[in-house]
Formats: sequence, structure tokens, C-alpha cells
Amino acid sequence: MSVISSRSSDLDSPVVNGEAVRCIFRDRRVRLLKVKDVGSLRMAARHHSLVDFPPTALRTRLAHSLHLIRLADGSRLDTVLAFDAQTVSEPWVLLAAVWLVEEQTWDEIADILRVAAQCGRCTLPVRLTADDITRHANKTAYALFPRVLAQLKMVGPHIDFGDGVSFQVFQHGTTLRAVKNEDGYEIDIDPPLPPNHLYQQHRQQHDPPVRSRIDYDPPVGWRSLGSLDFASVSSWVKSVVIDHFTETRQINTTTTHSIDRHVDNSRLHTIVTQSPHTPVEGCTTTRSFHSTWRCLLLTNAGHSFVACIAVTHLLHNNVRV
Repeated sequence: MSVISSRSSDLDSPVVNGEAVRCIFRDRRVRLLKVKDVGSLRMAARHHSLVDFPPTALRTRLAHSLHLIRLADGSRLDTVLAFDAQTVSEPWVLLAAVWLVEEQTWDEIADILRVAAQCGRCTLPVRLTADDITRHANKTAYALFPRVLAQLKMVGPHIDFGDGVSFQVFQHGTTLRAVKNEDGYEIDIDPPLPPNHLYQQHRQQHDPPVRSRIDYDPPVGWRSLGSLDFASVSSWVKSVVIDHFTETRQINTTTTHSIDRHVDNSRLHTIVTQSPHTPVEGCTTTRSFHSTWRCLLLTNAGHSFVACIAVTHLLHNNVRV
């Protein structure tokens, strides 16, 4: 490459490999530039290439972005997510944190963390450490996973079930395991489903369906049972958290069988047949599994109890609630 002058007052255009630089391409747009424009751009490029990012400035930007970004429900990201100031201190870790906050969407993880906090399994905001961030070596390693799963690998250890067990995701050869790094705890991300399957029809690239055998039973503890399909990674995590909660607390249930799904303008029919990712009015969040179950969480952290409604398909246009 030939020497290019950086002076904006140059009379001749800068040249690259003997060719004068007269335009700049970006995507499909072309802008013709005067000689002085090119020189000014080069001066700016040289200036920014020398700019350093001190940790104090990066921490300020990170805090500002965490507070500025709003989630889908209107709340701010810093109500559910924070970064540990003691360990997230090196410039390269701070830059990674800024990228995670500003370039990624956290709505599904925020939903998971709120459910976990309501069930007493974490405290909000969850404070990520440098170790959490470096579970992914770089952005390329992060991008190998669907976004929600990649984020779960970082925040999962903060969902604490007690007895040294958390929602960790383990890489075991070419397979993934969750909760425990043992046989039977494998999870299948984006399992094969029939084309007409509800979860396949509404599959999301960033939050795909999951097949899992992980279950919790108080006399035995964590165990592996027959596999279930969940509508998404986030639906699977919420199911594990809520199911663990119901098995470790005193609960009260009532069941009504054989309700006509088409009553009340077919509202129950809509709930069990619409996209499992669709929010339901009046509910805090939803989770779906086994293609026939839709569970609706009615309460939030402002309540002293947890209330859910589970709706499932039955034959002859009926549902069970």
C-alpha cells in the first residue's frame, strides 16, 4: 500500500495501490467524496485509533447503558442484571460487558430471573462476574449457541437450588448437560419435531425448543425421567425452577376437568393453540411443554405467594384446568 497523506488540505486524492480514493462504499450505498472530505475522514480515523478506553469511562458507560435499556415490559435492565465491580474491572472484560448489554437482548433471561427470584432461587439484580463473562472465550464462542442458551451459561450459576446445585450448563464432549454433569442430565437443543408440531411451527432461532429428562422429586432429589419437549430454552428453565419450587413447598391445588374450550369466546382454545411465546393478558409469564400443557404464572414478586394456572388439552374439545 502506498503512503497516504493525512492532511485534509491535500490537493491530490489519497491513493491505495495506485488508485485514487474518490468514494466510500457502505452496504449498497455509495457516497462520492471530495478530496478534503477524504482527508478529514482519515484524520478522524487516526485520532480514534489512538483513543484509549480507561476502566472508569467504561464502567460509567456500562452503568449508563444498564439503566437506559428498557425490557419488553418497560422495566429497566439494571433491575435484573448488574456486573460485579470487583472482578469486572479489566478493560477487556468491561468492553465485553458493554457489548453484552448494548448489542444483545435480555428479555427472556430477565423473565427467567424474575421467576427464579420469586421462587427464592436468586436475588435481583443478578450480579455477573468476570468468570461468568469468560465462560465464553470470545464473541465467536458466544455465537455458537442460540442467544438465550449462551446467556443462560452465564447467569445459570446464580440460580441456586441449594445443596451445591445450580442451573449450570455443562459441555460434555459434543453434548450439553444441565443442573448436574452426569449421565441422564443431557439436554437436546432444537430436537427433531414434526413439521406440524406446535413448537416447530413457532420455533424461535434465538430461543429454540428443548428436550430434557431432568426432574426433581423430594425423596430422591434430582433425577432423570422420560424426556419432555419444551417450547423454548426459556420455557424449559422456568419449568425446572417452578417444578422444583412446587416440590419443596406446601402447595394447594384444585382441578376442573372437561371444560369446553370454546366458552368465553374460545379463550381457553386460544391459550392452548396459539404460539407458546405469546404473552397472556393478566399473567406474569407463561411456559409450555409436552405440546399439550400451557402454564400461566399469575403473581409477581410483589405477592407473598406463587399462583399458577395450568391448561391442558383433552379430547372432544375439552380442556383441564
